Amino acid sequence: MKALKADSTAGPHILDIRGQGLMIAVEFASPSQPTFDPAVKGTPTSLPMKIKLVNRCIEKGLLLLPTSGYETVRFIPPLNISRADLAKGIEIFEEAVKEVVDEA
Repeated sequence: MKALKADSTAGPHILDIRGQGLMIAVEFASPSQPTFDPAVKGTPTSLPMKIKLVNRCIEKGLLLLPTSGYETVRFIPPLNISRADLAKGIEIFEEAVKEVVDEA
C-alpha cells in the first residue's frame, strides 16, 4: 500500500492509509465527493471514486467494503488468508486504483 501512495499518478489521490494488521482502510481525495469533504469545491459531478473502485475490484474478483461517509474503502480479509491470496488482492487493488485514477 505504501508503494501505491508513493506512486506519482495514484499517490496524490490517496489521503490516508490506516488500520492495523489485516484490517486496513484507504481514504481517497475525489472531486466527486459531497461538499463536506474539504478537498472538494462545488457539487458532485459523477460517481464517488470509492464506488468506481469497488465496482472495478468486483469485476476483477476482489470484494471491498465502502464506508458510508468519506471516500474510504476497507479490507477485512479472513484471518486464515494465504500469502498468495493476500498478494493477489493487493495486486488487483493497485491495478484498479490506477485504472480509476486514469479515467478521472
